[in-house]
Amino acid sequence: MSKQKKKRSYGLVAAVLAGVLLVTGCSKGNDASNASPSLTPSASPSASSSESAPASPQAEEPYELKWLKAQDISKPYDPAQDVVKQAIEEKLNIKIIPEMVDVQQYKTKLNLKMASGDIPDVVRIDFADDFQKYAQQGAFVDLTDLINETDTPNIMREVSPEVFEKAKVNGKIYGIPYQGGPGAGYRWDLVMRKDYLKEIGAEVPQTLDEYYNVLKTIKAKYKDVIPLGGYTAQIGEQKFANNSFDNIFGAFGVTPGFFTEKDGKFSNYDIEPQMKEALLFLQKMYKEGLIDKEFATIKEEQLRTKLYSGKLFSWMGWWSTAGGYDTQIETNMLIKSGDLKSDGTLPDQSNEEYKYLTLKDSLVGPDGTAVAPAGAPFSQMNAISVKTKDPKKVLAIIEQSLSPENQMLTVWGIEGEDYKIDNGSMKAVTDLVDPTTMKDKDGKYRGIQSYLFAPGLKGWPRYLESLPLRFSESLGVAINNKYQITDASNYLESPTKIAKLVELNTMRDATFTQIIMGGDIKKFDDFVEKWKSQGGTQILSELEASFKTKSGK
Repeated sequence: MSKQKKKRSYGLVAAVLAGVLLVTGCSKGNDASNASPSLTPSASPSASSSESAPASPQAEEPYELKWLKAQDISKPYDPAQDVVKQAIEEKLNIKIIPEMVDVQQYKTKLNLKMASGDIPDVVRIDFADDFQKYAQQGAFVDLTDLINETDTPNIMREVSPEVFEKAKVNGKIYGIPYQGGPGAGYRWDLVMRKDYLKEIGAEVPQTLDEYYNVLKTIKAKYKDVIPLGGYTAQIGEQKFANNSFDNIFGAFGVTPGFFTEKDGKFSNYDIEPQMKEALLFLQKMYKEGLIDKEFATIKEEQLRTKLYSGKLFSWMGWWSTAGGYDTQIETNMLIKSGDLKSDGTLPDQSNEEYKYLTLKDSLVGPDGTAVAPAGAPFSQMNAISVKTKDPKKVLAIIEQSLSPENQMLTVWGIEGEDYKIDNGSMKAVTDLVDPTTMKDKDGKYRGIQSYLFAPGLKGWPRYLESLPLRFSESLGVAINNKYQITDASNYLESPTKIAKLVELNTMRDATFTQIIMGGDIKKFDDFVEKWKSQGGTQILSELEASFKTKSGK
């Protein structure tokens, strides 16, 4: 999915909600060969004292962690003046010694450390690119017998056994899957003008047939309104193949680009008969004038112009954009009526209900079918180095940090300062830090989401609640889409996929565009044969072999 793979602006909350890639670093010490095979209570900083302990035991020294911290060097920051870091250190009884590295150089720096043997205590590392390689080389502690419901309940609550199974290398657990933020679920909504729906006397469509009939009615009533808009990606990729027509493809039970698996046999939706049916339906819609004639060439900013001027009824939208679009539509309506205030602006609308737009998750086909293409369950791993002096202690620190209370601190900061609880509802404070100095009113830095282990696979605690109303609603509709599916090729090895997939996807996008715009449907059959002969069949074979190896069959 093109936009799920790239970083997007989350609007006004981006500065507060965007986590920075960071890594805990190594403490100099002995090899991990003497580590106990289980995480005992005494290893945990949160373990209660024995009744036979001395009346005045000496306080345990903070555990020292060197931290490889990815930092935007264009912004000022001094970890010694970070009050959130200090609060985390006190809470977890640790001492963090950050080693700062430019965020753009983080991966290079980490790989250099791995190659030199100077492996940080805990490494946050890309799963697909590096983790599997280093795990097989013996760089990380085998956690298979250390992670379980009894000894690490917080970790098991955050990461399901199914996800751990996907993360295994050679049948063993070498790290804790990490995604960050609200996980990797689907992030798109079908967005429609609810004022137009009201004017034609229609409810929000739930099925593909209902949606198709609404589009036909819109076309008949509003001669200059495009029923369904689409646009290309920002980096020259054919966006439509993944997102502009998600709901159409999904109602036929397919989504472009995703691999499928059944009983160990792999295929790809791009070559399935249902894809041909979906393309024929889109071709019909295009011929009837229900799809923007410029969908294959225009950019998103051009689509916005059509939307703001009232010439677009519906489109597939990234979750964070709808709120601002609604405000701009209102602005243009006030300009037309002459009621816009003199400075030409509206107050912040993010905590107001949508006035002109309505959001919908998947449409279902005649048999109740629908799919929505979600991202991979995780993209990175937190792995403990075999060079660390006390793997059990480090794992216990991670476990303690993932208690609900401690996650609130590591993810959101200090209660009453970085976030507030108002009538039981949590809201992040967005104006605490000066955007120029990056300091608060006391001259302190606040590294929110800078020192944390929270996997984020299910969403960080109270994430949706923390957002302004419109953001919460639009993200909630997207990530709660019950029809989400993941690509069956996730975490499997296929050299041919790496080498040939871009070429195959480019061929697909060109062919599908031609068909939708009226090309002979025989082009689809030709595409299927070329897809298979130009690497596709080899990819499927390699995925099946990797699946067999990974599942131990």
